[in-house]
Amino acid sequence: MSLKELIAKAHSIVPKISCKDFTQKSGDYLVIDVREMTEINETGSIAGAVNIPRGLIELKLSPASENQDLRADTPIIVYCGGGSRASLAGKTLIDLGFKDVQNLEGGYRGWKEFSS
Repeated sequence: MSLKELIAKAHSIVPKISCKDFTQKSGDYLVIDVREMTEINETGSIAGAVNIPRGLIELKLSPASENQDLRADTPIIVYCGGGSRASLAGKTLIDLGFKDVQNLEGGYRGWKEFSS
């Protein structure tokens, strides 16, 4: 499977949430920025987001982890620069057993446009 096909499959599995809908309920979610720290240092991040780069998702998050606050039904929003890496990370989270994972439509760039 090509990268393009992997991303398309992830997009079909992980639902998107609009910036408007996210804003109305942002406090209800664990918000994960899956970008690398160098990107965040250059552009900023959404307030309250936790940085877990896409390559570390499996190592850092699991509904069966010792973190008692993190359950399989914890509502999670993932985002990256534009949406592709977040979809891949979101699919991984779903594969790990999380039930409520959404991708922020447009990623951080979309968020910046929306919130300007």
